[in-house]
Amino acid sequence: MLYIDSHTHITNQEHDLDRYRKEIAQAKSEGLIKSLLVLTEKDEEALYPKLKDDNYFSFARGIFPTDTAAYRDQDLKELEDFLKNEGVVALGEIGLDYHWAKDIADKQKELFIKQLHLADRIGLPVIIHSREAMNDTYEILKGHANRKKGVIHCFSGSKEMAEKFIELGYYISFSGTLTYAGNKQGVRTLEAIDLDYLLCETDAPYLTPVPLRGQNNKTQNVKYVYAFISEHLNIPLQELTLKVKANYERLFGAIS
Repeated sequence: MLYIDSHTHITNQEHDLDRYRKEIAQAKSEGLIKSLLVLTEKDEEALYPKLKDDNYFSFARGIFPTDTAAYRDQDLKELEDFLKNEGVVALGEIGLDYHWAKDIADKQKELFIKQLHLADRIGLPVIIHSREAMNDTYEILKGHANRKKGVIHCFSGSKEMAEKFIELGYYISFSGTLTYAGNKQGVRTLEAIDLDYLLCETDAPYLTPVPLRGQNNKTQNVKYVYAFISEHLNIPLQELTLKVKANYERLFGAIS
């Protein structure tokens, strides 16, 4: 199979290159051809040169919304410098988080918009985090028509909201939460959206899919998200993987 994990964070808990390489080898043996490694912490940047030569990861970097309070103007310049590195295909994840930091919502919006402007200026798509903030996220993206668009990662909104994001040109990515028995809204959204805008992700080490829920998530577990979608929509798994690969390459560039 040609599985792609469009969003993983396997480097943000501990920095163990041997473990990463074992995980990469295991993922490849299970049919994964690419993972998009999303760096959210400054110290993760030091891992980039040690991982980029494997040709398994592509990379993204952004200032996470809950880090807004500690943001300095210099951070944006340093971010721009990092985004120019080879293999960096997106700015993210960025956006709004009203679950953990609603008290600084206005500052989050300001930083979100600054990063959207940066992405547009340097010609990168964006990876969007939106937690309990779908309407505000939509209104900001509607008002900032970035050329390269992006993806709403780990989508948790309604099918109506998903369709509105797609109308703006944004992709919808499902994580392991789609496989949870209680996630009826996620299934309704899956059934409604244009599959030309579908991506699959793990958000590892978080949001482990059924049947491994409760364990630490790994990038190869994206196959369970694909399997759920394939079965639920009655689409052959190989056809689905090719569809998602085409979508990923349309947004983030060809997979080498």
